[in-house]
Amino acid sequence: MKPILLAVLLIASVSLQAQVQKDSAHKTHHQENKKVMKFEIPGSLKAEHKKLHETLLEYTRLPGKTGTAAKEVAKLLHPHFVKEEEYALPQLGLLPALAKGQVSADMKEAVAMGDKLKQDFDQMLSEHRQIVGALDNLQKAAREERRPEVVRFTEALKLHAQTEEEVLYPAAILISEYLKLIL
Repeated sequence: MKPILLAVLLIASVSLQAQVQKDSAHKTHHQENKKVMKFEIPGSLKAEHKKLHETLLEYTRLPGKTGTAAKEVAKLLHPHFVKEEEYALPQLGLLPALAKGQVSADMKEAVAMGDKLKQDFDQMLSEHRQIVGALDNLQKAAREERRPEVVRFTEALKLHAQTEEEVLYPAAILISEYLKLIL
């Protein structure tokens, strides 16, 4: 009887050890997933915003109509970028984790961000129209003053705004709606 009892205890011990290892691996995996699930604007978007800001700042220092028009764009663009970085773009950083099926309760903040963006969507588009109008003025001044690099910048910034309207804002809202369903 003792050998049977010893075998049962050995099997139970091995089974318990396997369960502890599995739980430990799951906990480690969950902690790694938490690291991935940050509310950070994707690096490519951050870099693009930074470059747009820096270039526009450079153009505000130009003399003549071009510099004046660039200052008007900057006046409109800065508060808009602040809003985007506050609640329109950070949840996009969750896309890689969500694509892998990784969802956690700490993603709830993205729901609030998406709701805020959805609520302010028309206002954000209105701001884009104002910015594009100012960019048109900048483009006209740059053409008159023969500054092709500024003209190219205005075209790039208009395309950036269009990408936000057609892709980034809707994706941010969809992330919020998806998380509402899952959480």
